Parts: sequence; C-alpha cells; structure tokens
Amino acid sequence: MNHLTHTKAVLLFASTMTVMSGAIIAPALPGISRHFSDQPQVLIQLILTLPALMITLFSPLMGYLADRFGRKPLLLMMLSIYGLAGGAGFLIDSVNLLLASRALMGIAVAGILSISTTLVGDYFDGPERVRFLGLQSSCMALGGVVFINLGGLLSDWSWRGPFLLYLTGVFLLPYAWAMLKAPKLQSNEQAGSVNAPVKVDYMRTGIAYLAGMLSMMMFYMFPAQLPFLLSEQGEVSGLAIGIALSTAAFTASIVSFCYGYYKPFLSVMTIYIAGFVLAALGFLVVGLTQSYAMAIVGAAISGLGLGAFMPNTTAWLMRITPQRVRGRVFGGFTATFFLGQFISPIAVAPAVTWLESLRNVYTGMAVLCCVLAVILAILSRTLLRADSTL
Repeated sequence: MNHLTHTKAVLLFASTMTVMSGAIIAPALPGISRHFSDQPQVLIQLILTLPALMITLFSPLMGYLADRFGRKPLLLMMLSIYGLAGGAGFLIDSVNLLLASRALMGIAVAGILSISTTLVGDYFDGPERVRFLGLQSSCMALGGVVFINLGGLLSDWSWRGPFLLYLTGVFLLPYAWAMLKAPKLQSNEQAGSVNAPVKVDYMRTGIAYLAGMLSMMMFYMFPAQLPFLLSEQGEVSGLAIGIALSTAAFTASIVSFCYGYYKPFLSVMTIYIAGFVLAALGFLVVGLTQSYAMAIVGAAISGLGLGAFMPNTTAWLMRITPQRVRGRVFGGFTATFFLGQFISPIAVAPAVTWLESLRNVYTGMAVLCCVLAVILAILSRTLLRADSTL
C-alpha cells in the first residue's frame, strides 16, 4: 500500500472508534447495574450517556486547539487518552471513578472526531474528498453495528469485557504517528499572514450545524425508541430488536458509502431535501404500521434518507470554510452533531406525553421532516441559492 492509503486507513479507524464511545458498553449495562446494585439507576445510565455530553461540551475547544497547536500532536494525545481512559473501566470498581474515566474518554472522542474530519479536508480535495467523506460516514455507521455486537459477545463473558475494546486507541497510536504528516497550508493562505483575520460564513455554517444536529436527533430515535415501540406490538426477542436497530444503520452506511457516486449529479441542497423526504416516509411507515416487518422497512427507508446527512454536511462545510479555521468549525460541528444524540431522548419524552403515544411521535416526526424539506427548498431558491449549484 502507498502512503496515501495508510493515511486513509488511519483516518477511517480513528473515525470508526468514535462510535464506540457509548454503543460498545450498551449490552453490558444490565451487568453493570447488578454489580453496582447499591447505586441509583440514573448513575448507571449516565455511564452510557456521559461521553456524548462531554463530546458536545469540548468539541469546540478541541477544534480551536487543533488550529492553534497542530492537528497531528493533538490527535495522538487524544488517541492515548481514549485508550487508557476507556480501557480503565476493565479495572475500576467504583461508580464515581468509572464516570470520571467515561468523561475523560468523551473529551478524547471530541478531539479524535473533530481532528480526523478536519484532516480529511486538509489532505484531500475535489472528488477524492467527496468519496472519502462518504466512506468515512459509512465506516462510522457500520462500525456502530459491529461494535455493538462485539460488546454484546464480551458482555456475556463479563460486564467488564467491552471496556477492553477501547484499547484500540493505544494500538492505533504508533500507526498514526508513523503515517500521518502535518498538513500543508494552501498556497493562497500561505501568502497571507497567519495572524490575518479569516472570514467565516456564520449563516451557512449555522444552517449546516442545525441540519447535522436534527439528522442525528432523528436517527437516534431508532436505537433509543424503536425497542419500546416494538415491545408495545407484542413479544419481541432481543435478537429481533437488534436486527431492527441494525437495519437503519446498515442502510445509512450504504447511502453514505455511495455519496461520492451520486454527489456529482446532485447539489448539497437537493440531497438535504431528498433526505428529509425519505426520512419522513420511513417515520410515517413506522408510525402507522402494526407489523414488525413493516417497522423494519420504515427504519430502512429513514436510514436511506438520514445516512447522507453527515457526508453532505461535512462536504458543504469544507467548501465554505477557510483551511486555517477548519479545526474550530468542525469542532463546532462535532458538538452539535452529538448534541442531537444527547437531546433525542430528552425531546421525545415530552412529545410522547403531548402526542399521547410513541407511535404518534414517529408520525409527528414525519410531518416535521416534510416541513424542513419545504423550508430548505425555499432557502435553496433565496438565501442559499449559491449552494444549489455546489
């Protein structure tokens, strides 16, 4: 393999590891709860969700530090922290220490995802960048499926077992150190002073952030809510629930992987609009059906719609963001993206009370997707007319 192939491998492995931050220990939560039976249930649940909160809080800072001190040194440091803090759960026998290690690992994930996405923009350009962004998003989606299952296998051995998988951060460290090179500034930016002000298009960046956050909030409704909806329909095995949850992730990975092939024929805005329409159709199927098979079909359709959002948003941000401030812009994107994951169950809880059932929430989400598609269609002909050709 040539050096560029090794560089791509490092970035893909690093990006895929980020999905492990919560999902990998999900199957071990019952065992953790039994081991710490004297602790409040909310603390046990916080072990799963705390990394997402830390990612949201610290991603902007990580982006700033990457721009200020360099991408590669900070990435190597974050890989070390990720491996050591994540793997520490195998040895820790205190809930408070376990929460502290999870918080530290969440900070490391904030750095890894922000920097690895920024490096994609630094290393690649044009069609190659678009193809790689699709591949990156696809690997992240598939990684979630793979690591949930690996975590389940290890949790059958011990609730501590899944924590060993976090040591991949330490194993990746020497490979990343050897293969990654410090990116060069583009010539037009080299010509200017490093202290010269850089203009960021805050309106378009804010819309991109919002699109990423909403897509993650919607996508996370499947792992967070679909098991409860399926259970309402009757006796459903854990394996059947796992298959249903994997369906959305699988179709999302397919549409992400193919992003580089259909993007040359579609604009950024067109992909967003089509994505919301497909997501609406999938949510509507899930909300209206009483059938397990049709619920899987609905999840698959929504996955096809929402799967394009991450590569589409990152590609858009790379087009409109100057290289010198990419780190902080993608730090903000990582924060809002994971904020969508964190607020998804928080937003659904009052919606269930207001709409009277979880099934109605899925139907309501379909209506929201249609409204967002209409809003983006209007914006694409007014404020975002330039992005209708990107």
